[in-house]
Amino acid sequence: MSAMDDVLNPPGGAEAHPEPVAQAEPVEGTLHTLLIPFGAGMAVNLLSLGIASPYAMMAIGLLIALVAMFVWADRPYSWVVFVAVSAGNPANYGTPISLNLYSASLFFVLTRGGGWKSLPKMVKLALFFVLLSMVVSVLASLSADLAVPSIHTTDVSRPRPWMVTWSGGATLETMSSQLVSITNYLLGPFLFIPLIFSRIKGDHSPELLVKGLLFALILPTVFLFMVSRSFGQPIMDATSVTEGMLNVTAFRLGKIDVQMLRTQVGIPLAALICASFALAVSPLPRWTRLVATGCLVTAGYILLVTGSVGSTLASLAGITVILSLSLRHFSIKRYVVLLVVGGGLALTTLAILPQNIQRYATSRYELRVGKNSSSTADRAWRWKKAFNYLTENPSGVGWSIYVEPLGTYPHNDYLTYGIAFGMVCGLVYLLYPSSMLFSFFTFAFFHRKPMNASRLALALAGAGVSTAIFINSMSDHLTANRWYFNLAWSLIWYCYFASRASSDPLDIKAMLSRELPFAWKERAAHAEPGHRRHRL
Repeated sequence: MSAMDDVLNPPGGAEAHPEPVAQAEPVEGTLHTLLIPFGAGMAVNLLSLGIASPYAMMAIGLLIALVAMFVWADRPYSWVVFVAVSAGNPANYGTPISLNLYSASLFFVLTRGGGWKSLPKMVKLALFFVLLSMVVSVLASLSADLAVPSIHTTDVSRPRPWMVTWSGGATLETMSSQLVSITNYLLGPFLFIPLIFSRIKGDHSPELLVKGLLFALILPTVFLFMVSRSFGQPIMDATSVTEGMLNVTAFRLGKIDVQMLRTQVGIPLAALICASFALAVSPLPRWTRLVATGCLVTAGYILLVTGSVGSTLASLAGITVILSLSLRHFSIKRYVVLLVVGGGLALTTLAILPQNIQRYATSRYELRVGKNSSSTADRAWRWKKAFNYLTENPSGVGWSIYVEPLGTYPHNDYLTYGIAFGMVCGLVYLLYPSSMLFSFFTFAFFHRKPMNASRLALALAGAGVSTAIFINSMSDHLTANRWYFNLAWSLIWYCYFASRASSDPLDIKAMLSRELPFAWKERAAHAEPGHRRHRL
């Protein structure tokens, strides 16, 4: 990334010059900029289905990441699209490090920290605190007694030290496991994933960036989910049998098991529903809204079949945020029509669902939040036990979503981060999605009207996804599946940078006038705006 790129396109530069809301128009160069890297990324995703060894896929992914870095060296957005598609690669579930993070780390190393200046201050501050918390956790473990309790103990007073097995000695496997976890769950959301999408600049129109969200992040995973359920071989377990094979926990697609366990797949489905809904209701080209609606219906159906009540409520919360923000930008007439048509379609869809699915969804709701529910205390019991363990070991004991001394999963990502890397890290991870939600909310709500339709759609999608992840991470484990973890955070950061990318010539010249010699300032002063104003 050149210094000129940083001058031309600093993050958030467009906020001072809001663009008019307008119907999106076709963009030249879509084939080379978007469709070719999308096709290449999907080819890699499908190729991974035939490779059984995660380490073989890791080596292939590293090679592909290196090739992509040079092929699209002068086309940063094409590289972004390719890497975004790889975030939805099913092999990410088994590979030690997710394939999109290879691309990000290569970019960071080969460009000697390129893109670091483009990251928001919030990211840099969060990264500093989580790494500091992790270092304190490691140092605290060095003074810990290596004699650890039995794996069957319920004594929580003595933690499991970092990189130490339950038999009492450090092994290469446990050390590498912790390093891999740090890369995926600390450097991933706090550095590498934001770094990928910081390369989205204002040299592409917002309309193209909306297509990128749809093709690079939403469509690949929805497609693989639907193919898995339609053509994959269901893996039988006791839960699937008792639930009439409606909620199958995994499907074998090629040589990879696509996980459909409700506590894993629920959060990414809620995020995909919110992102698709934002595009479907925004004033975008008809085909974009139709494709987004198809993804919305598909993701909603799969979520309904999994029976994840928490993820359903999280997606409804995200949709509520989207509708609340859109009220400021949509006309009353459009808003009323949207509510009537959307509500009618939802009721019609529920009415035509097969009876067995309706009964199953109703039973899941009654089990969790119904009048005679007996399962609502399940999460509260886990949270209390995990929180007590965290307060007794505030420095953290190393990464593991299954807390062995407790004999359970916390079912709360914020507690998981605190138990792993320290209480400070858990608090930062709690503030992270909530800060992103606040950022999207203020950007969309206080943006001076009129606002470009595509940028509005991206901001609404980001607000909805942030809401779903923030709420759903309280009751489930997004960290249980690296495919879904990377997809969810990629959706957030793509929407963040794409909604703020400037394509307004006035913005670019204004930036130049602050940084470049007097001649550029004089040319910028005579620039003429080229936008037509439209009403919704």
